[in-house]
Amino acid sequence: MRLATCVLLLFITACMTKPTDYSYADGSANVYELRGHVLEYIPVKPEESSTGTYSGGEPKTVTISTQQRDTLQSLFEKAILNTAVHQKDRAKGTGAITMIKSKEEQRYILRMGCAEIGRIEEALKKFLQ
Repeated sequence: MRLATCVLLLFITACMTKPTDYSYADGSANVYELRGHVLEYIPVKPEESSTGTYSGGEPKTVTISTQQRDTLQSLFEKAILNTAVHQKDRAKGTGAITMIKSKEEQRYILRMGCAEIGRIEEALKKFLQ
């Protein structure tokens, strides 16, 4: 009986573990947030832009499939692991990934023009359609 209770508690705890969330800011500072199976686009408003005129468009929130979430997570993880495309400071045109796990955040800045930015942004835009 005790073994069954321990196994059940382990199973419940494993199921309650919150997945890693991600936030991605593109080169214009538009933000894409991935929380569970929810993908949210938070565009820059003209009053927030450096020019005072740029608009990232309309905000949008969609529910994505497990496969789509796995794709995005894989793209983020590959970019995080490829330190050759990282840079120290955030500048216009760079991409920024924030990984949020157990309330701890880690930030990675991707060099402008790297292939990882292209792959991530292509997938984000596709899944928001």
